[in-house]
Amino acid sequence: MLQSIRSVLAAPHAYQFWSLAVGGHTCSRTLVDNYIRPRVGVRILDIGCGPGTILNYLPQCDYLGFDLSRRYIELAKSYHPHAKFVCERVSQFALSDHGSFDLVLALGVVHHLDDTEALQLFRIAHDALRPGARLVTVDGVFTDDQSAAARWLLARDRGEYVRSKGEYLAIASQVFSSVTPSVRHDLLRIPYSHLILECAQ
Repeated sequence: MLQSIRSVLAAPHAYQFWSLAVGGHTCSRTLVDNYIRPRVGVRILDIGCGPGTILNYLPQCDYLGFDLSRRYIELAKSYHPHAKFVCERVSQFALSDHGSFDLVLALGVVHHLDDTEALQLFRIAHDALRPGARLVTVDGVFTDDQSAAARWLLARDRGEYVRSKGEYLAIASQVFSSVTPSVRHDLLRIPYSHLILECAQ
């Protein structure tokens, strides 16, 4: 049953419906207003952009989204024809012709990566940022004070590498000198715990 649900959520339209049902609109608005805090005209790199949903909440900006799913990228392009999307794994090589960015986003990505891959993502983000710019990540997190229901759902997340706050920080701090963590238990309508990291050079 769990594998069947994961397969369904891999479909872009099904995942979007699920996200809206559990409160994705409020979650995205809170992330943008309180943590991403973009200015008009900023250059944004979105790693693992999916169908580009976060663009619905951003001001006018120079946006570049990367995702491995061709279905997600095709949907993103149809929804946001003025943004740029690339269907491949983000890397220093893939970014070499795109310059530097004011913000890098990795929303719901790190908990899908093992420690080596996660460290590589932080390094790619660091190298893509202009001096003084920020990386913002959002992922499920295990905490001592979360509800049993939240812990049960996180243990069954599609991402196989949900970590504790300390484990996420241990990876991010190898690359970024300033990492500000925020734990939220209230971003969705279902019991769930998120860790938001604001990483600066």
